Parts: sequence; C-alpha cells; structure tokens
Amino acid sequence: MMARRKADNSHTTISIRWESKEKFRKHAKLVKQTRNGEMYESDAVLFDNILSFYVKHHEQEHETPKGTYPSKS
Repeated sequence: MMARRKADNSHTTISIRWESKEKFRKHAKLVKQTRNGEMYESDAVLFDNILSFYVKHHEQEHETPKGTYPSKS
C-alpha cells in the first residue's frame, strides 16, 4: 500500500541521484526570459511531460498503484 496523501497537498518528493537530476534537467524547455535571466520548466512539469510520453509508449503493468517496498499486512 502506498503512503497516504495529506489533505491539500498536491506534490510529493521523489529521491533521485544527482547524476540523474542533471540528465533530467537537460530536457527542460525555456519558459520565458526574466529580468534575472532565463526561466525553465519546473521539475514537476518536466516529470509530468516525461511520464506522459512514457505512458503513451509503454503497457501499464497494474490497475492500481503499487508501493516501492513490501509491507506487513
């Protein structure tokens, strides 16, 4: 069973290696120019885009979400 989401909380934290994060951020698109420099897509937007692509091109394994680790019933 996955951890329960707290009310009014729309985001979670996913732990990834720094090497993966650097590779991941190379795919961020430029959103706009600001006074302080260039602003790129957030990690949340980038992750959603990559996940949408993955879902379109891969078969779904399960009907319900699965947790990472086994738990005692």
